[in-house]
Amino acid sequence: MIIIKRPVVTEKAITAQSNGKYTFIVTAKANRNQVAASFEELFGIKPLKVNMLVCKGKVKTNWKTRSPIYKPNLKKAIVTIEKGQIIDLLTLKNEK
Repeated sequence: MIIIKRPVVTEKAITAQSNGKYTFIVTAKANRNQVAASFEELFGIKPLKVNMLVCKGKVKTNWKTRSPIYKPNLKKAIVTIEKGQIIDLLTLKNEK
């Protein structure tokens, strides 16, 4: 079963990577232990801490048919690793 769906690539998430915090979208029924085990299996790094949060889905309006569109809830996991460790696949390099 796939626990970690995809990484979150936003400006806030990318700046948090310098502190060793990586953000992922996970399945709705996943808990901290499952996310930590899946993260260790994927990247080979044992996480120090896993924080979870649920972003509530919004109700949008389709103005053509005047019917509501319900966006689904998203569950995010913020995985903290040691400061010296880096995941190369997720780190975006800003070279100027």
